[in-house]
Amino acid sequence: MSMTREDVLRELELLPVWTLRAPILMPPIAEMTQPALVATLEDAVTEKAVIETPQAAISHAVLVISDDKKWAFVLPEQLTGQAADLINNILRALHINKTQTSQTQQLAQDIASLNAGVIVAMGEVIAQQLLATTESLESLRGKVHLINGQQLIATYHPNELLQHLPNKAKTWDDLCNALAAISN
Repeated sequence: MSMTREDVLRELELLPVWTLRAPILMPPIAEMTQPALVATLEDAVTEKAVIETPQAAISHAVLVISDDKKWAFVLPEQLTGQAADLINNILRALHINKTQTSQTQQLAQDIASLNAGVIVAMGEVIAQQLLATTESLESLRGKVHLINGQQLIATYHPNELLQHLPNKAKTWDDLCNALAAISN
């Protein structure tokens, strides 16, 4: 069975709220700042990624990587239920085939070795930790950040999207920015 793009978006409950828009133009990479990573790395690949920092903002993280290695989504925990369905629907809407969900104690090292087109930090806590900042998610959104020379986009956590539906449109804007970042 072949589904049209509109059928897929309707099935994902992205219509009529989400519409494809022209990506927002981002400043050249040379104008962007490069924050430092804050993470103590450990040597074991396990089911959950334990990140140990002085702030210990999160204790687990999950890395979802696309099959073409252009996309890497970082979440503070393994998703279940509707949140897992939502992230899978988002991936389908973007035509992203995930090859692996990497849950590792070496998250910062894995991100550094990815050479992904773009890293999408999903949620304020994970974005703050990866960017080593205390800025709010609202101030981190809408910009391309650099982390170890790779582009990072901060957006809402899937659970936040389920609780506040208007944020889906903002997340779609963030994902369009990520798509533009990959294209550049």
